[in-house]
Amino acid sequence: MINQSYLNNIAPLYEAQKKLFETSYAHWVEHELFSFNWWFLLVITIVPWIMWWRLVDKKRLLEISFMGALVTVTAMFLDTVGISFLLWTYGYKLIQMVPTLNPVDFTVIPVCYMLLYQWFSKWKSYLIAHVVTAAGAVFIAEPLFVWMNIYTLHSWEYIYSFPFYIAIGVGFKWLIQKMKTRQNRYSREL
Repeated sequence: MINQSYLNNIAPLYEAQKKLFETSYAHWVEHELFSFNWWFLLVITIVPWIMWWRLVDKKRLLEISFMGALVTVTAMFLDTVGISFLLWTYGYKLIQMVPTLNPVDFTVIPVCYMLLYQWFSKWKSYLIAHVVTAAGAVFIAEPLFVWMNIYTLHSWEYIYSFPFYIAIGVGFKWLIQKMKTRQNRYSREL
């Protein structure tokens, strides 16, 4: 049985969420949907996947896709945490009901990480390419999104993102390599 005092305590939260949704949805329909920025977000959601499919090494599809899946889940998680702590917000969204920046979390970041993983198998070249890509994200892409009013920083600075971009790429490359080594060892034992 549901406790009535609990329901009374969460009722104001529900009402606030309802009002926020209604206001946010109205703003999205009136100001964001089909705007230049909305079309831009749609294009960066689709085009990188088309490019990736043409460029991906189909012999390593599962391994490379695993990198993309790990990166996507991590990007979504970190984005959700940042939004929840009001570190940043998004002025334009492709899909109103989703608080994160889906085109970046589901497309741009994972596609970049998967291609880096595919093209740079040696650690030294991978690290160099990853640092250059992270710098491009931090000092070019993020400021561009701020300039376009897609991304607004509140209690966050561009440079704070840099170690996260690096740690994600390095950590998941290390993890996948360890898993491949273990898989190969067990395959030989059979």
